[in-house]
Amino acid sequence: MIRNITAILITLLVSSCSSQDDSKLLSYTEVVLMPGMSVIASNANGSIKITAGEETKRTFEAGEWKKETNLIPRKQRWYGSLGLYDPAPSNVPYGRLLVDEGRLHFSSINEALRYLYVGSTFYKPVYTNDGLVFGFDVKRMGNNEPTRSVKLWQIYINGKKPKIITGAKDNSIKIIGGETPKTSEPYPAPVGYEMILGEIEYNPNKSPNKAIKTDD
Repeated sequence: MIRNITAILITLLVSSCSSQDDSKLLSYTEVVLMPGMSVIASNANGSIKITAGEETKRTFEAGEWKKETNLIPRKQRWYGSLGLYDPAPSNVPYGRLLVDEGRLHFSSINEALRYLYVGSTFYKPVYTNDGLVFGFDVKRMGNNEPTRSVKLWQIYINGKKPKIITGAKDNSIKIIGGETPKTSEPYPAPVGYEMILGEIEYNPNKSPNKAIKTDD
């Protein structure tokens, strides 16, 4: 009996430590926000304020809802991102919140806009001239609980933030308490899923004819 109880306690302790480790930043995590920084962003699907806490903690809030969560550092590059994510458990009190935050590295503006085209029908991304990107999508499930998906990316062209991007709306994203790194080189991590590029460049002023939605 005592041995069984001890075994259970050890299992719980290991599980707890593993869960805590999931929320620790890795030395190579390509985050967008540093502790104390906030972003207020709006697209056609709504507005959100995102605030970065210590390590991977993020607070998302808009109107009547607010959610605090510890994001998970990616260990493989996922569609170009080696940042943070939350796959969102299927049952939570205020619906699901799926999150993807990370830096995206491209060789040209054309390549970056072709990347943003993928999924643009759903996430309707907006971006600034220096490459800060916000995407947001809301879906109502059968129980009427919303499933929200948030994308926050910083684009780099050959290791540097861009200066001008066609279709940029600088007033759609406001950053407070700091700025994203001016330069960034991609860490040579294993690739889980290759980056997908659309056939044409994304333009937020035009409705895409067709856009592929990737899994979170």
